[in-house]
Amino acid sequence: MKKLLYTIPVLALLATSCMGDDEELSYTEWKTQNEEYVKKMEDLTENGQKVYTKFSPEWAPGDFVLIKWHNDRSLTEKNLKPLSNSTVNIKYEMEDIEGNSLGNSYSSTTYGDSIYQSMPNQNIVGMWVAMMNMHVGDSVTMVIPAGSGYGASSVGSILPYSTLIYHVKMKGIPKFEK
Repeated sequence: MKKLLYTIPVLALLATSCMGDDEELSYTEWKTQNEEYVKKMEDLTENGQKVYTKFSPEWAPGDFVLIKWHNDRSLTEKNLKPLSNSTVNIKYEMEDIEGNSLGNSYSSTTYGDSIYQSMPNQNIVGMWVAMMNMHVGDSVTMVIPAGSGYGASSVGSILPYSTLIYHVKMKGIPKFEK
């Protein structure tokens, strides 16, 4: 009887520890597809020029985001650029690498005109880095690898290991902090 009492917890522990491995295996292909997509976007060129610019912050050297501007940056370069703790107003749409919609600011009415308002440092690392490299008026597509997004976690309709693609327009910085 004593052996049985010791055996049951050990078996239960083994069974639960294997569950995580099965989940990891079920997302292996998805993870690989997402990693390949990021590499493809990082290497993408048009007319001999890279389409996306890679930004990796000194304070998070393993993290990065790829940004493609849709506007003439020379027209916005003198506009305000947020700090980590500035309050920023953006409009956005988010999708995965297959084009599945994962969310947007268009259902938000809190700040009017479909605005998402937050501080860069209150977002996932990739969004934080991207916001701090944009000026008011910039319109971009950003590719955020899973490691700079939600990683191995599943959040709402976002699968683990998902690369996030955001289409963002920076509308304003109502509160600039120093």
